[in-house]
Amino acid sequence: MSLHNLLLFLVYFTHQSLAKPNFTATLFFGDSTLDTGNNNFIESAFRGNHFPYGLDFFPDRAATGRFSDGLIVPDLLTSALDIKPLSPPWLDQRLSDEDIRTGVNFASAGAGMDDLTSAMSNTVPVSRQLVMFGEYVRRLKGVVGEGEGSRILENALVVFSAGGNDVIFNYYDMPSRRRTEFATMSGYQDFLIGKYGDAVKNVYSHGCRRFILTGLPPIGCLPVQMTAATFSDPSARECIDEQMADTHGYNTKLQNLLPKLQQTLPGGKFAYLDITNTVLDMFNDPANGFEETKRGCCGTGLIEMGPLCNHFTPLCENISSFAFFDAIHPTERVYKMVTEHIMNNVIHKLY
Repeated sequence: MSLHNLLLFLVYFTHQSLAKPNFTATLFFGDSTLDTGNNNFIESAFRGNHFPYGLDFFPDRAATGRFSDGLIVPDLLTSALDIKPLSPPWLDQRLSDEDIRTGVNFASAGAGMDDLTSAMSNTVPVSRQLVMFGEYVRRLKGVVGEGEGSRILENALVVFSAGGNDVIFNYYDMPSRRRTEFATMSGYQDFLIGKYGDAVKNVYSHGCRRFILTGLPPIGCLPVQMTAATFSDPSARECIDEQMADTHGYNTKLQNLLPKLQQTLPGGKFAYLDITNTVLDMFNDPANGFEETKRGCCGTGLIEMGPLCNHFTPLCENISSFAFFDAIHPTERVYKMVTEHIMNNVIHKLY
């Protein structure tokens, strides 16, 4: 190869490596890690539409329903992909064929893959989110036509993030499922993974082909879980080994689901987002400067979240030095780092 051709190749390769993927839309399904305010429009205590949530949400510094001090992954990811998000409630908005390249969010804080989890919190389970998605597909094709609607769906980015509420609230803290047919965590994991697979197949059946499947967060290292495990000795705040083992077990099963989906759903592309190790690596890297990773910024940081994190609870002085804003949800800074990880290490697997 001549020097001239080599230079052209390197320029082309660099351009291709840095080029943004041209997704036609983003579609989010799951829980509070993705909910940008959908729960504001349902009767549930699982809401983040009050102070101090949104404290760093510019320009208004107002609570929007996001469980963080500011932006979360759907905001940051749609922005990075140059896609315009539809604000909740998206069903009340007219879909325009002049601005159809949008991010649509079906997530509900407190939701689970298990319908019982959402019934306990009066939130929208993933199964119901899929029904809403079907309505979106109908409206989309009604605006742009069958062919264009199919093209948009085929090239959309679908993100799932759910399962944490099922494990935390429905099995560990309020063990509804453990008292019934699931005597072991392994059995419950299999049930949830089955639900996960069914949800992906549902969205695939409508024409979507590119998916990010998010594993469980580091449940045993969440402040609220450390509090529950060390209630008699608050000073002994360490990650809970058993719960971390369960987390890794679930995540392994989810990773094993991907090749099965690849085999049975032709044309589909599936990428796994390892949120547990990604987040723990962030926390443990001194260069990131997190001064507090074992409690939240709101109140004592031990139990406060949702309605317990409010106008009457004090806040930490430096939010960006905290990994968690409340006792379960990360700060905007963590969400920004997760989004950067997605853009640098996950997205390329889908195109």
